[in-house]
Amino acid sequence: MVKIRRILIPLTSLAIIVALGICHGLCANKFHTVVTVFDGDTIALDDGRKVRLIGVDAPEVESPYRKREPFGDESRAYLSALILEKNISLVVGDPPKDRYGRTLAYVYLGDVLVNGRIIRDGWAFAYRKFHHQWSDLFLVYEREARSRGIGIWKREKKGDQ
Repeated sequence: MVKIRRILIPLTSLAIIVALGICHGLCANKFHTVVTVFDGDTIALDDGRKVRLIGVDAPEVESPYRKREPFGDESRAYLSALILEKNISLVVGDPPKDRYGRTLAYVYLGDVLVNGRIIRDGWAFAYRKFHHQWSDLFLVYEREARSRGIGIWKREKKGDQ
């Protein structure tokens, strides 16, 4: 019994160390730099990927494919100020890509979920077409932003006309 313990304890310890090393290499968050903010819900990373923020529906900016919508430029400016040229991490969704080949992901700036932050701060809508793990929270964020009258929900004050 003592001989088995002498062999098993070092082997078990070695197996745990190897497993932790493999998991660290496979499980560690990789950081990417945001190189372009196309609009309030689509970005480009330093590795060439275009990323669509899951659960976010921001107003459109002028492009060859779309007409500018009210607050589109402001939504893009907000997201740019938040993450452009900063290191972010991704949690890729399921499915991992949309029909345009963009990576679908939750974007994190440190511990801040950027997808929720842009909605909470009033510069995007909660995307309602597909359910995802944060759907209910994003709807709460949208209602709060709307009730506070911030971002795209700004109301003109009487006398400002």
